[in-house]
This record gives sequence, C-alpha cells and structure tokens, in this order.
Amino acid sequence: MPEREWRLLDLRISSYARAALYMPTILALKAEGRIPNTLALMTFEKPAVCLFYYNDPDKEIDLEFCRQKGIEVGRRDTGGAPYWVDPGTLVFILCFDKRDVSGFPENIEDAYRYLISASANSISRRFSIPAVFRPLNDLEVNGKKIAGHTVTFSGNACRWTGGPQILRPRMDLMNKALTPLPEKFADKEAKTIEGRITCFEDLLGRQPSVEEIKEIYITGLAEHLGVFFRPGELTAEEKAMMAEREKRDFSEEWIMAMSERKKFGPFPPGVIRGEHTIKVPQGPLIRAVVLVQEGRIFNIFLNGSIHCLPVGIVEDMERALRGRAANEKEIKEVIHSFLAQPGVQIASAQVDDFSRVIMGAVKKTAGGEG
Repeated sequence: MPEREWRLLDLRISSYARAALYMPTILALKAEGRIPNTLALMTFEKPAVCLFYYNDPDKEIDLEFCRQKGIEVGRRDTGGAPYWVDPGTLVFILCFDKRDVSGFPENIEDAYRYLISASANSISRRFSIPAVFRPLNDLEVNGKKIAGHTVTFSGNACRWTGGPQILRPRMDLMNKALTPLPEKFADKEAKTIEGRITCFEDLLGRQPSVEEIKEIYITGLAEHLGVFFRPGELTAEEKAMMAEREKRDFSEEWIMAMSERKKFGPFPPGVIRGEHTIKVPQGPLIRAVVLVQEGRIFNIFLNGSIHCLPVGIVEDMERALRGRAANEKEIKEVIHSFLAQPGVQIASAQVDDFSRVIMGAVKKTAGGEG
C-alpha cells in the first residue's frame, strides 16, 4: 500500500555546505527503508558555495576568495554545476520510494520534468507568473533561472533537491565566488551569472516571506503526489550519520577530488596535454583534459555538470580509456560499452557527445593548443 502521509522537516542550518551532509544521509536511509518518505525544507544563516561531484574547484569557483570571505564550500554526491546558496535561498529535499508514486519515471530526464513541472505549475498559479521547466534541470521565469535541481536514484529511492532563490542574492560575492566556464552559457540567452538568474523578490516587486514560498512547495507537491505532509523531526540515526560524514565531507581530499592537479599529479616528459569543452544543448557541460603519449591516452579527466547513475560511472570510463589508442573509433567503443550497461544513465548526453569532447582535446595535443 503506497504511503499517503509523508514527513515534513523544517530545518534552520548554518549554511548549505552543512546541509549537504544530509543529502547522502537521507538517500541511504530511504533506500534501506529506515525512514519515511520526506520533504525537508532548509534555510540558512550564511552564504555557501556547493560543488557537485564532477566540478573542478580550480576551474569553476574561486576557492581562495571563498575562504577569505568565510564562504563555506561543500561538495555533493550528485551531478550539477557549482551552486550559490545564501540566507535568501530556500532549499528543499524530497526523498521517497518511487513505488509510492504511481507512474513515476525511471530515467533522470523524465524525473526532472515530472517534479520541476509540479513546482512550476504551483508557482504560476499562486503568483500569475510564467514559471516553466527548462531541460535539463532548471526552473525558469521569462528565460531566467530561479532554481536549479538535482535528481538521483538509489534502488527504489529517489532524491530530488532544489534551491529557489527568494531574495536578491549578494551578486558582488556570487560573481567572485563562482567562475563558470564560458561554454556553460552556450545554449542560454544570458552570457553571465547575473544575466542568467532571477529571484522571487525581483519577479514580484516585493520581498515575499520564506514561509510563503515554503507553502507553495508544500501545497504543490502534496497535490501533485496525492500525499499529506505531517511535521516531524530528524531521527537519532540521521543526526548520527550526518555527524559521521562531517569529517570526510569537509576534508581537503573530498573538496579537491575533482581538481586536475589532484587527478593527474606530475606526469613524465613526452606527455602532451589537450583540453576541450562542450555544452550539450539542454544538457550538461562536459570538459575533457587528455594526456597523450605516443598516440595513446596516458591519462584522461572528464568533468563538468554531468548528471549520471551510478555517480562514479564516468570515473570508471576514464580508467577504461587509459592506455587506449587516441582515435575516435576506439574511444567510441569504450564509451558505448559503459553507456550500454544495465542501469547506467548519463542524462542528456550520448556516446557522440563524450567522443566529440575527448577527440577535441586529443586534436589539441597534435596542434599544441592544449
């Protein structure tokens, strides 16, 4: 019998970097059936920047600036682009058993559409503004992003998170903390962070309360999912798991795991570096850094806003490409062998997308452009 009463958590946390400790906790416990289906709403005391699994901190944020300004930096275990969250942001986490939602999609792209469309419809009805879902994972109003989202699955558990911006963010801090690659805006009308994002305060011409926006999400999701949200509390097990994760999730090793210097380290003479970046239309940004030696891939690093299941599949693909001939036919064969595996999903990216970005980097090793 599907659960119709779901838990509602209303949490005040120091920063989004700390909230990121709860993301893997809730998914792991839900996958094991140890907590109820849950909607967690979070607000924050200070700003933070969050990296996602395949973001290179040296390329996509100014880590030194963040540390100088006391902006906490966290790293998530799912796909996306670096995200700014401050006291004017509401973050929600919806984690549930997919079997409790009739007809829920089995792939990431359709799950984004299903869930983001629900909140877009609720916002549009409440404020009479044209909120819409934009693939891959954005909620937009008049072409500007008001919230980004991530979806991931673990067994029958689905975790969906988002961060609608309620009040005008500190653009002076955000523009320095985030340093997105220019290709990120290739399929967008706006070409800067400031031109790309908006907030409820600007859209409505007034400062809405946090409680007002919370109610829109609660009401919209309850109606869309056919459930009732009952206020609850974190369990002792959830608190213990978050405390245990804190040591790892704020370690230098975890934060810097996807930096090029960490992935490669020193490499021997005769190895040539090439780099290439693409933005898949309505899909992820993918950046390839390839080290070539005597016509073979000595090492390779794939990063960007890649959304995939399982989360480590792209790293597995990197390992399989090492030592292979640096030609399109062999590269495509390796990529296809991974994407064809049961249960593997890389949202809105195909074999040709990965082949194109890798071969773009390989060609630059031949031309000395990398």
